[in-house]
Amino acid sequence: MLVLLILVSFIDPLNPASTEIALKDFSEGLLLTDGRHRGLYLLNQHYEIEVISDEPGAGRNVILIGGNVLFKECPSGMPQRVVIVAPDLTERTLFESEYFSGPFSTASTTFMIAQDGFLTEYDLRGRKIESWYIGEFPAWATASDDRICFTGETGGLKILEIETGEVLSLRMPGAEETTYSRISSGPEYLFLAEKSSGGFTVLDSTGNIITDNSFYCYPSWMDDGYILCSHLEFSGMFPISGTILVIDPRTGDQDTVPVSGIPLNPVSTIEGGIVWTDGASGKLIGLNVPPFPAVEYLSVTDDPVAHFDVPYMHQRWDTPDWFDGSWSCGPTSCVMAVQYYRMLTPDSIWASYPSKGHWSLWGNYIPEEYTFFGYTYDIWGISAPGNVWVQGAHGFICPDGVAWWNNMVDFLNQHEVTSAWAGTSWSTLTEQIDSDYPVVCSSSLGSGHIIILNGYYANHTVIANDPYGDANESGWGNYYNGKDVLYDWPGYNNGHVEIGISQLFYAQAQIPTEPDTLVDDCCKGFYKYGNSMYWHRTGSGYEGNAWWTWSTGALPDTCIAQWHPELPGTGDYIVSVYIPPDYTTATGIYVIQTSSGPVEVTLDQGLHSGEWAVLDTFHLSDDAWLKLGDYTGTGGQYIAFDAALFSPSGTGIGDEFGSAHTGINLFPNPCRETAYVLLPSGNEGATVSLYDTSGRLLSRTSVSNCQSAVQIDVSSLSSGLYLLKVSVDGSSNRTFSRLLTVCR
Repeated sequence: MLVLLILVSFIDPLNPASTEIALKDFSEGLLLTDGRHRGLYLLNQHYEIEVISDEPGAGRNVILIGGNVLFKECPSGMPQRVVIVAPDLTERTLFESEYFSGPFSTASTTFMIAQDGFLTEYDLRGRKIESWYIGEFPAWATASDDRICFTGETGGLKILEIETGEVLSLRMPGAEETTYSRISSGPEYLFLAEKSSGGFTVLDSTGNIITDNSFYCYPSWMDDGYILCSHLEFSGMFPISGTILVIDPRTGDQDTVPVSGIPLNPVSTIEGGIVWTDGASGKLIGLNVPPFPAVEYLSVTDDPVAHFDVPYMHQRWDTPDWFDGSWSCGPTSCVMAVQYYRMLTPDSIWASYPSKGHWSLWGNYIPEEYTFFGYTYDIWGISAPGNVWVQGAHGFICPDGVAWWNNMVDFLNQHEVTSAWAGTSWSTLTEQIDSDYPVVCSSSLGSGHIIILNGYYANHTVIANDPYGDANESGWGNYYNGKDVLYDWPGYNNGHVEIGISQLFYAQAQIPTEPDTLVDDCCKGFYKYGNSMYWHRTGSGYEGNAWWTWSTGALPDTCIAQWHPELPGTGDYIVSVYIPPDYTTATGIYVIQTSSGPVEVTLDQGLHSGEWAVLDTFHLSDDAWLKLGDYTGTGGQYIAFDAALFSPSGTGIGDEFGSAHTGINLFPNPCRETAYVLLPSGNEGATVSLYDTSGRLLSRTSVSNCQSAVQIDVSSLSSGLYLLKVSVDGSSNRTFSRLLTVCR
């Protein structure tokens, strides 16, 4: 029987493109790929390299049928396709579509494709033979004579009985939560499934577990029905030595194959030998393999289902020059999650790489002691490069040099980012990303590398901020190229490095919004400066959150906040600030940048607790901002920082500023029973929301396309100030916020 094996490799941290991985041995030679599965190569019987394909993904889904090689290509900007290459290396395309899983092997001279909830069998001319509805998009499948085993999209393994169409799940407590990357058929109707987090499961055709292992990696069938795999010893995240094992799946008996180095991806040959990749050098052991041809990595170009920006930090090149952050992936990913929610203030340092250098806003938090919300991060932890002991996020999360998962969760929670272990399922990831929550991920890159996920494609490619750089590119770790990189989910092949998922971690807090004429403290237009130890949050305030500190009696300011709105144009604006109901005893000195220069306004916050306070009307242009520091002339009082509103001035139908610059108008204002919102002509629909002074939503009205006016009933509201927010699709100014005064 031919060896049917394709496995995830450890990525050589210096050069994944130069890592050599044996895939299959057959009569024409040895099939090879690199650490990215970027291309497919043949080492022929004359020890010459022949390029079969240099397209992304060509080295992952490879099966042999009757001397032919079938594999998947994922060319950039083009449909994915299944290619068949004959022994004389002539090739043709058998199947192509936008995205799919496969090709997968069957028990005959056919192959299978997974797409749109179906598993479909094709012959070697690309003709459809039979199709089975499974309702999922599995990463991997394989077939025996009468059953198909496939990965569950949300975890676990499933068995499809071909004759009846019945689907059975893997029969083992908790097995539905395990993520599997690939499956192969063995003798006696057994299936071998590799766990993406390490280990493997052998099951029979009815879903019963024969063998379950959580320690060995890179499993594959041998011709005699035994399983070949690696057993690795680790120091921190990286393997340092290992052995190759031969295991009887029926009895669990095992024999050790004595090898040296770090044996990865062992493959049995048709002559009875074994070939593997040395994890230290990335080279094949036992064969004199020439270097691979140079290839250029290509990525997908279609649009993701969901993606949002997360501030990027490189663990080596955004930390202080004296500190080697090569082992700080966990702390760096956690700080990226914290800064997505804008919790820590900038603590800028100069980072010398890349050349000419740059300012790093948060790199000092990785190795240096700091205090936030009353907790001081002064625990000492070792950083393995140079055995340097440091504090800060690294010391807390990595006390022995390795990121402890529970410490990561505690670190996030202590920074007001709700976190917990989140399992390994695709559905958990997509639910979080769809809600604009990033997900911290322990992956198989470097055997335990921590990254942060912030987007995904329908074809199961994920978007990640990798703090070590882009593992798809040569020189991983040596370049500042880790923002929004593309990796493939376990088992899926879209032409990128495939990652195993050891654990996902929630990272949830109030999601930052885009600024408009309203700038809240959880908004991308709100900035706070000064030592993080002096900043505190309160659960009250507009939309249930505000920041506060103590006032100071002498200059300069210790803490400063700024509000930067997005204004519809130059004109007169009423500038108001929301004062939370607590931590407000000081008289703040507000500075507003007007068209003619800065203007200073004082406000006794204690007189306006729990309400909007109007500073004045100012002529503002696009570069307007509002600033408040903690200097008041009197020390030890509470001073708060919450929402600011920049309302175009005018109160009636004649409000030409609002009409001219936004196409939106509010009248009458003040009102008693009913207010009206006029909308711009040709709008494609709008949403009108009314809030009270605490940010609580009172009503929300959806407006159909091209409707010109909206009536707002305020008859049940008490006298006071309310915030009206209008979002219009299809207009050049999409959001309009105004204070509405209700009088009785």
